[in-house]
Amino acid sequence: MIRKLLLTLPLLLVLFGCSDFLKKTPPPPAQETAGPKNKEEAQALIRPAIEPLRKTMQPGGPGISEAERQQVLLALQHAIVTYGDNQYGKEVLRDLGYELQDLARQASAQERYRLVLICIEASNLLEVNSAYLKRAGAQATTMLQKPMVSVKGFMDDLETKQLTVFLELTDYFTGKIDRVQAREGDEFNNLRLVRVIGRNKSVLFEYLKVPGLFFEVQSFAP
Repeated sequence: MIRKLLLTLPLLLVLFGCSDFLKKTPPPPAQETAGPKNKEEAQALIRPAIEPLRKTMQPGGPGISEAERQQVLLALQHAIVTYGDNQYGKEVLRDLGYELQDLARQASAQERYRLVLICIEASNLLEVNSAYLKRAGAQATTMLQKPMVSVKGFMDDLETKQLTVFLELTDYFTGKIDRVQAREGDEFNNLRLVRVIGRNKSVLFEYLKVPGLFFEVQSFAP
């Protein structure tokens, strides 16, 4: 009997000791949430993504290159993936969507249609649903579909007394160049050659996709 008690006593001490140890063991520290801890920190991390667009909209600001366009889109994609699930990251990304809409409005007012489309492309990454952006995008696309025209030369037909104009038309979206010979009144590539001005100084065209939109092209301009 005494021997059993002697064997049991250490076991009880071990059990009570373990129980006491478990009671005294502090809980592990809570893991900190990844990402910015406040909106200011989120702004510092995310807002630089569209800085090239802000700079180009400043008075006298530079145009935006294709490399900068890619930079903006990649930076936004990174911000969405990295901070899109963070409370403050979501707020800043939403604010960027509003800012991009405002930049698109400014660009449209300045007839900088390529910049409008870049702002809309960036807004689409943020899933901005805006009726204005849809209208602005449609207008910008229509305007950029107007061929870039270069007047390369003229030829007088001595028999018909008609003047032929030699043109190069460049498609903005594809870069394709069409070489066209046209006379006053001819329609081609959504353009109408209205008339030659002065002594072959320049040529007046109408863009048929926007009736009433006339533009003048200087002859032999680089």
